[in-house]
Amino acid sequence: MNDALMSRPTPLLRFLRKPELGEHASEVLTLWRWLGWLCLLLLIGFAGGALDQLLVHLFGWTVPPNSFVNHLLTHASWSAAAIVAVAPLLEELAFRAMLSTAPKPVFVGLAFFFTYLYVLLRQNLMHRLPAYGVAHYFELFWVLIPACLVSLLLYGYAREPVLRLFRNRGVVIFWVSCILFGAAHAAIYANHLTWWAFFLVIPQFVLGVLLASMRVRFGLRWSIATHYAIDSLMVWGAWLYLAVAHESVLQHGLMLAYLGIGAFVAIYGLVALVRVARGRW
Repeated sequence: MNDALMSRPTPLLRFLRKPELGEHASEVLTLWRWLGWLCLLLLIGFAGGALDQLLVHLFGWTVPPNSFVNHLLTHASWSAAAIVAVAPLLEELAFRAMLSTAPKPVFVGLAFFFTYLYVLLRQNLMHRLPAYGVAHYFELFWVLIPACLVSLLLYGYAREPVLRLFRNRGVVIFWVSCILFGAAHAAIYANHLTWWAFFLVIPQFVLGVLLASMRVRFGLRWSIATHYAIDSLMVWGAWLYLAVAHESVLQHGLMLAYLGIGAFVAIYGLVALVRVARGRW
């Protein structure tokens, strides 16, 4: 690893002008600084949720009460818990593991990328109800086996052309992965794809861009950890709040805890935003 490169961190805004993929992470990330990035992403997520609500209200779009996102947040189950436990890892492997020029992450990432594309297309074309999608989420991942075979064939017979593509077209691959990550979430707001759902996933696209930049700059483990933290805080927090008795002491205590966490996220998230705007992060 190039120590000189590791000593010169690249600010986010400069990196996004021309994202460059490499074999290794180009920067070192400390735990405290990671917490700042996490707060920034959470802040963007909360602001994006408020923007979505505003757009739905202004244009009269109808998000079904039984949409996937509403069902997941309000119906705790072992199936849903299993999805929350593995979905962040699967999405990071599918959309961001391949953002590299090293053979192993590229071809492992391609296998999961092919799998996830199939799963998303199949679920959207089947028009299943969200409850069915949650209960049978993992049944479609049998396609990982043929996807791995395709990736192995590419590794064996077209390794250099594929790696050359990632080296020479890294900017395109970076932005395509971010766009597909955002578009993949469009169906969670409706039981079938609708054109206006793509406006509601703009926050997911922005989060995907930041997660992708973290993966390239700091390493895949940091984007995975951030994705897990975001999903866990949202889903497990909602389940815990709905599980306690209404108007109970415990519920009020949880509300105070959530307000405290929200205040910390807002303050440190704004600090991180200022540092990004000034080119320090």
